Amino acid sequence: MKHHGRATLTYNGKRLKSKEGATLNLGGTARTPEPLDDGTVGYYETTAAPELSCTVPLTSDLAVQELRDLADANVVFESDTGLSWVIREAFTVDAVSVGREVQLKFSGQPAEQM
Repeated sequence: MKHHGRATLTYNGKRLKSKEGATLNLGGTARTPEPLDDGTVGYYETTAAPELSCTVPLTSDLAVQELRDLADANVVFESDTGLSWVIREAFTVDAVSVGREVQLKFSGQPAEQM
């Protein structure tokens, strides 16, 4: 059985040439354990935002300003296992710093498997 090795990232249909190590937190419902004094453990739920993190090399064709200003986009994380997820209404999180590499983080609606 094949295991995840590489991911292809696209935003609004444009491929993002990311380096190895991109990660996706699907978001959705997060459960926090809550121990009770009778020895049982319950939980409460909160909404967790998805988070897609990746690193891209700074090249002359990287649309840095477009990525910095990205909002209301569809961002797709496609694993080489054939599984894919989309974050709808995605936006760039954090300020974008430019150097040899550019760290990018996206969030939006909870990721949905495609």
